[in-house]
Amino acid sequence: MSHGDRGKIRTARLDQCEDEEHRRRSTAPTDGEMGTENGVSGAGSVWRSIFGYGLVFGFLGLCGYYIYAHGHEFAFLGRASAGELILAGICVVAALAISAHQLGLFLRSLGVSIGFVELMALTMAMCLGNLVTPMRGGTGALAVYLKRYHALDFHAFALIYGGTGLLIALINSALALAGLAILWAVHGFLHIPLTVAVAGLFVFSLYLSVFPPPVKWERSGILGLVFKTANSWHRLTRDRRLMITLTGSFLAVSFFLAAAFFLIYRALGIELSAAAVVITSSLGNIGNLVSLTPGSLGIFDAIVIQIPRILGLDTARSVAAALVFRGVSFGCAAALGLPGILYLLIMGRKHHPHPGA
Repeated sequence: MSHGDRGKIRTARLDQCEDEEHRRRSTAPTDGEMGTENGVSGAGSVWRSIFGYGLVFGFLGLCGYYIYAHGHEFAFLGRASAGELILAGICVVAALAISAHQLGLFLRSLGVSIGFVELMALTMAMCLGNLVTPMRGGTGALAVYLKRYHALDFHAFALIYGGTGLLIALINSALALAGLAILWAVHGFLHIPLTVAVAGLFVFSLYLSVFPPPVKWERSGILGLVFKTANSWHRLTRDRRLMITLTGSFLAVSFFLAAAFFLIYRALGIELSAAAVVITSSLGNIGNLVSLTPGSLGIFDAIVIQIPRILGLDTARSVAAALVFRGVSFGCAAALGLPGILYLLIMGRKHHPHPGA
């Protein structure tokens, strides 16, 4: 695809975003309607938060009880290698830095250019926010920031959010399939239900990521936003150079997160093959897309605990590795996210928001 063709695509996409913004403003509800909708939405948000935090406390309670009841099985934690845990943290930070680069790629494809320092601050702040709030509160804050200071409307952000989820599912299901194939070929291990589920997810993600059909139906409300986002994603995937670059960056993120898991297993003296680690990490990344709880706590963890158990690891070591990964990733997010939030607050005070915010 030539630079001229890509320019036409981006111009058409921006025109489409402007049309959507104009339609949204022209159909804006009255103050009374807005008050009613906000009341309903606020109540729903409260109940979702209660549900999300309830799952978190329930999961932590179960883990705490298990550790209390089987304390002698966790004695190996005292012999953990600090050096390998530090290396695992460096891998997590590398994955976050590449995620900032991914955000920049998406934004540039939509005509928005942001410096790398600001991208890093946004990514770290978003990750920390997602770890402490249910329903990806950090991602919601990122959407508001980009609209307020960079005029990126919510339709364009929905394109980034949906595209990111699809590529995560595609890359990590492919890696998990490769790991399952290696286990079968080398060790003769075959778990048919798991393999079928991962293969189905891979095929579905491949279709929507590489061959998405154009969607031209006109609808209003949330359904209309979904249709418009799907059609914009169809157009974006025609830029093969961009898609290849994004795929490579998502693959690099998955590699560093798998490396972090591998180093944590080594630090704890756990014997687990590289293929098994890739399967565990990749399926955990897919589970992390489910955002009911802060940081998908209890969902991600159930996966990265259960998968090693399926592959032969005992429960105590599976639980310990999952909790240590949580500690390392949260420590990295807090260490970088808090300065990131401070940086964004300072920048926000220095610059007035975009007039259209």
